[in-house]
Amino acid sequence: MTEDDVHDDDNLLAAEYALGLLTGEEQADARRRIAADDAFMQAVTAWEIRFAELADEIAPETPSASAKRQLLARLFPEPAPVRFWQKTWLWQAASAVCLLALAIFFIADFGDQTGTDGPLYTAEIVAEAGDFRVIAVVDKTTNEVIMTKTEGTAPEGRILQVWAHGEGEPAISVGLWPDGDSVRLPMPPTIAEVRGVLTLGVSEEPPGGSPTGSPSGRVFGTVDIPGVTDVF
Repeated sequence: MTEDDVHDDDNLLAAEYALGLLTGEEQADARRRIAADDAFMQAVTAWEIRFAELADEIAPETPSASAKRQLLARLFPEPAPVRFWQKTWLWQAASAVCLLALAIFFIADFGDQTGTDGPLYTAEIVAEAGDFRVIAVVDKTTNEVIMTKTEGTAPEGRILQVWAHGEGEPAISVGLWPDGDSVRLPMPPTIAEVRGVLTLGVSEEPPGGSPTGSPSGRVFGTVDIPGVTDVF
C-alpha cells in the first residue's frame, strides 16, 4: 500500500465520520483520532463544512402524496404495506449511500484541500446528551469563527448563540446563529485578542439572543482550544 493509498483511506474515513456512517468501535476510534490527530480533525472539519454548504444550496422540497404512490407502484407492482415505507431507516440509508458516493467523488477530484495559509484551529463541541454536535474552526488570518452543525438544532421558537472567552474570563457573545447548518462570525476584539486557551460554546436563547449578556438558556457544550497565537 502506498502513502497515497493511506492518505485516501484517511480522507474517506473522515468523510464517513462526517456523514455519520460510522458506528460502534469504528466511531469511537475516529473520535479518538479527532482528539489526537490534527490532520485527521482538519479532514473531518473540511468534509462537514462541504456537506453543510451543499445542503444549504438545496431548496427544501416536499414531495406530493401522488409522487410517492407512483414511485411505489413502479417499484412494486404488487401492493406493498405502507408501514414498510414509513420506516425512516430505509430513506436514511439511501441518502447516506448517495452522500458517500459524493464524498468519494470529492476525494478523487479534489484530493487534499485541508491546508491553510495561516493559523487554523479546529475543535468539536459535543453535548453530553449526544443530541447536539458542532465542528468549530477558528481562523486567525481573518479573526473569524466558522461553526458547522452536524447534529441537533435549537428548540422551536429559540435561536442558537455562540459564546467565547479567554482563560479565567467571562463568556461574551460572538454572535447569533439564526438558521442553516453553518455560520461564519467575526470575533469581537476582546476575543480576537485572546492568547493561549480560547473557549467556545453554544447555547439556545430566545429570538434576538440572551437578554442578560450571558448564556441564559441551555448550554449545549463548550470546548477549550489551547495554543491560540497571533498570525506572524
